[in-house]
Amino acid sequence: MHDPPLTKGTILISGEGTNLQALIDATSSTLPYLKIVRVISNKKEAKGLIRAKSASIPTKYHNLVSGNYYAKGEADQAVKQAAREKYDADLADIVLADEPDIVICAGWMHVLSPKFLDPLVARKVPVINLHPSLPGKYDGIDAIKRAYDDYHKGKLEHDRTGIMIHYVVPEVDRGEPIVVREIECKTPETLEELKDRMHAEEHQLILEGTAMAIHNLWEERSKSG
Repeated sequence: MHDPPLTKGTILISGEGTNLQALIDATSSTLPYLKIVRVISNKKEAKGLIRAKSASIPTKYHNLVSGNYYAKGEADQAVKQAAREKYDADLADIVLADEPDIVICAGWMHVLSPKFLDPLVARKVPVINLHPSLPGKYDGIDAIKRAYDDYHKGKLEHDRTGIMIHYVVPEVDRGEPIVVREIECKTPETLEELKDRMHAEEHQLILEGTAMAIHNLWEERSKSG
């Protein structure tokens, strides 16, 4: 398989940035065609921002509270929903200003609404995400813990959980899977040990999923002319 053209990518993060680091490292090895144009975090203390700066990658901090979308402790759900939609619309503007070819959510802890996704769809910019479960099994937060708990209750199907890279749609973690890897749960094993084992697999899978998504986007572009 030939390498695709140079592909500009924006990475969204919220934490340590270990999957981001895997992507940064891969740009000089297995993904030489990926150019990371910006790393955006919704958490100011995210270590991923330091990783990006160390690699001379532009960064942006975009937060609901510090950006004055709503006040800390806001309880009115209607106010919060309207604020989230404005935040997402502004996030789309920030992302699209760099004219990326793809957006990669690598530990991004914020549900993206149509206010973010629709402008990217209009520009034919795919958004992909890493989620630590098998398709349709443990959507949303605490997926590893929920699978671990079910395993110890004898409720985990085939004693397996997993990791997937999928396209992002408004329904949380329900977009089309790009690549999936099953992870067998073991006894004895603590929750932290399972998390460590899954994180090690994530670092490889995010590279595989990103490569596949990039090849797919250029194939689609060649068809549409």
